[in-house]
Amino acid sequence: MKKHQLALFVAAAGLASTPAFAQKAEVPELDVDFYGHINMAVMHADTGEGSEQYIVDNDYASSRVGARISTDLKDIDLKVGAHVEFEYQHNPSNLVTPDKRSIKGNWDERHINLFAAGRYGKISVGQGSGAADGATESDLSGTKVASFPDLALVGGAQKFIDKNDSGWNPTLFQSVRNQDFEARYDRVRYDAPAFGPVKLAVSQGYKGDQDITEVAATYNTAIDGLGRLSAAVGYSTKDVGGAAGDVENIGGSVSWLHDTGVNMTAVYSNVENDAGRDSDFNMFKVGYKTGKHSFTVHRAEGQDFDPVFKDADGVVEHKVIGSDVEIYGAAYVYQPIKRLDVYFAYNNFALDADNGDYDDVNIAMIGSRLKF
Repeated sequence: MKKHQLALFVAAAGLASTPAFAQKAEVPELDVDFYGHINMAVMHADTGEGSEQYIVDNDYASSRVGARISTDLKDIDLKVGAHVEFEYQHNPSNLVTPDKRSIKGNWDERHINLFAAGRYGKISVGQGSGAADGATESDLSGTKVASFPDLALVGGAQKFIDKNDSGWNPTLFQSVRNQDFEARYDRVRYDAPAFGPVKLAVSQGYKGDQDITEVAATYNTAIDGLGRLSAAVGYSTKDVGGAAGDVENIGGSVSWLHDTGVNMTAVYSNVENDAGRDSDFNMFKVGYKTGKHSFTVHRAEGQDFDPVFKDADGVVEHKVIGSDVEIYGAAYVYQPIKRLDVYFAYNNFALDADNGDYDDVNIAMIGSRLKF
């Protein structure tokens, strides 16, 4: 046992060693997997205030670079390593507005964590994906870069304009989201060994001063005569304090790709808190893949997000009651080579509410992602 503890200590120290230490200790050979992509698009937004064009970083898959660094400790059948990833976005597609078409880019951390994986599963510690991150994003259509479940990530800062000139004009981002759990945060995560095509994960951590717990299960397999099936389901709870208290999120997705290229994807999520919030999101899309081409059409809906407007002191001035956003759209992706996607996407957002009468918002984009 002491020999195993010593070997693990030496490996961990080797990953974070100073040059002086590296000269004295024999560090195992490292496997470095460097990756990244640049994803830029021309976005057209048409709202009740007119139309405008933007050159944006497509936030469905933001431009980023990263590396996975690992080494095998063969004596104890263990792999240890680190995952580091940063994004850099110039003109993020979810932030640009007619008054702010140019937004200077900056580096933002996505993953900075250590991990150890062996016969009993994998443990990760640090900033990274929670266990349920991506549970509402299963997608075998080939159009995920242009038809992502969180549709407001493209055009999210554009506003639904109230035709009554009330001045209360909620943004797409306030009005509809796919509610995909807590994304990335400081956590300890455990991934259990796979049970055939089924994988289970749990994480515990915090984002700011909010404690978060997540659990999830994923399923991915090929079925003879039926094609491939990918599915996920997740649950999270977050203590935000105050009147909202605990926020509970449950959701999942399933995607099926037939051998003929026909595919279907469905998404659902629900978020509740102690203050009475009960918002739902659903999406369904159908598509066809053939060779280097992928096409999809989709319909999505976000219910009871009820955007709130507050003054500088945080006092609620107005609330959109009974909000219901319907989204209809289509996407096309052409992949001439494995590392290049060329795509087109269109979405119509329509907000209906108990108070207010809102113009539709139309968002179109054409872009390309180059992976390396």
